[in-house]
Amino acid sequence: MSRHLTSIESLTGLLAFAAAVEARSFSAASRKLGLSASAVGKAIERLELRLGMRLLNRTTHALSLTGEGNVLYRHVVKIIGSLRDAEQELHSMERTPCGPLKVSVPTVIGRRIVLPAMVDFQQRFPEVVVNLTLEDRRLDLVEEGYDIALWLGDLENSSLHARCLGPLRLTTFATPNYLRQHGTPCTPADLARHRCIHYRPPFTQRIETWRFKGSPPFTSPLPATILNDEEAIAAAALAELGIAQAPAYLVDEEIAAGRLQQVLEDHATVRGGISLVWPQMCGQVPRTRAFIDFIAARICAQLYPATGPTSQGVPAQPVRHRPA
Repeated sequence: MSRHLTSIESLTGLLAFAAAVEARSFSAASRKLGLSASAVGKAIERLELRLGMRLLNRTTHALSLTGEGNVLYRHVVKIIGSLRDAEQELHSMERTPCGPLKVSVPTVIGRRIVLPAMVDFQQRFPEVVVNLTLEDRRLDLVEEGYDIALWLGDLENSSLHARCLGPLRLTTFATPNYLRQHGTPCTPADLARHRCIHYRPPFTQRIETWRFKGSPPFTSPLPATILNDEEAIAAAALAELGIAQAPAYLVDEEIAAGRLQQVLEDHATVRGGISLVWPQMCGQVPRTRAFIDFIAARICAQLYPATGPTSQGVPAQPVRHRPA
């Protein structure tokens, strides 16, 4: 005869058993559990049959524990106490942001914006433990157990929910000295005569094409340099290796300081947006909501300072684009 107590039926019997001991009758236990007195009695009988021993002495007026029942009851009380503690902790987590949070962000925004912001986040939400991954690869959030990710560019066909923070503006640039020596392109077609610095995303062999308003995607016939790190793109342009295109946030400061010069401004366009994405169920958790609101405000304040309060994105919507 099986003596295991790990089945659902046994757990039901354990709850009925503990309620009967504490209430001292099946009828009182049934009212506590919302069951009939016969259901409580049968659950305990099945538990006794499974264990192969009597747990309760029954009389017409009272219940009493057998020696074996007393041993089991001491353990069941601990189990029920742990379940109640877990329930209270879960209810507390519903009200106050706390617990672990697994987040993925792109490397550059992670270093420049997210990491410096974490001091303020930790002060505001000290009970949230953030496990932050800086990686330019788009991870599978559900498969790899992530709660939130920051994605750049076009959103994929997905069941994830998303909050778009703003457009991912692209800028084409070079040093003033390079442009003096080689000329300033007036149209995207002029780029074919220039040395170009192209970006190859990590974990791929695909060179990212450049985008321009009203023109087809561009890849230099003979790129001078191909790099797999976006920050290195700006560094290569500063080293006068050629003309480059990158997200505007990478080089806005360099352009403002005059170390780099934007070209083809009239043809500038965007490559999708900057979006926070998360699995549907994660968005209901207080720590997830707190991080989304906090980091959205911080990113918008730094990347879109002129757009005002509306820069904090739009309400979360499922990402349901047509497959590419």
